[in-house]
Amino acid sequence: IAWIQIPGTTVDYPVVLTDDTDYYLNHTFAGRKSYLGTLFSLGKTDYHTPGKNIAVYGHHIRSNSQIMFSPLLSYKKQSFYAGHETIYLDSLYHSDTYIIFAVVNMRDGDWDPSTSSFANDLDFLDYVHRAKSQSLYETGVKVSAEDQVLTLITCDRSYIPTYGRLVVIAVKQEP
Repeated sequence: IAWIQIPGTTVDYPVVLTDDTDYYLNHTFAGRKSYLGTLFSLGKTDYHTPGKNIAVYGHHIRSNSQIMFSPLLSYKKQSFYAGHETIYLDSLYHSDTYIIFAVVNMRDGDWDPSTSSFANDLDFLDYVHRAKSQSLYETGVKVSAEDQVLTLITCDRSYIPTYGRLVVIAVKQEP
């Protein structure tokens, strides 16, 4: 469904759209069995319109900080953010640029960062406010009710063993 790239990192991968997340947790894009898995979005994600939030999941590989979503852990340091704040997402429908506005450590189940649709603008802004208030640092990036966001989700066992997550959220830039 898409290709994601974060300049200055090794994140440069295809993204699949699936309801079979178990399969893509341990299979490559080419269908080979692998602990690396494949980056994926849940089937409810709207890439066509697109929806208010496109969420992409990927593994953090502790044994190699340069593959899959492992480089995202570098965003825990604000010094890394400067110069690496841009994300490109090329889908079958759009080529978009995003700027990171929040980097959040959380426990799996605390809240749903993959929420893809919101009842109204207030619900969306509540999502944005929660992300910003829990962010590890202030980025100064503004997000309005009219915006769309991209949410990258990976494990962070250094935060909480088994249930720790790192969530990197970016706002779409208008061309």
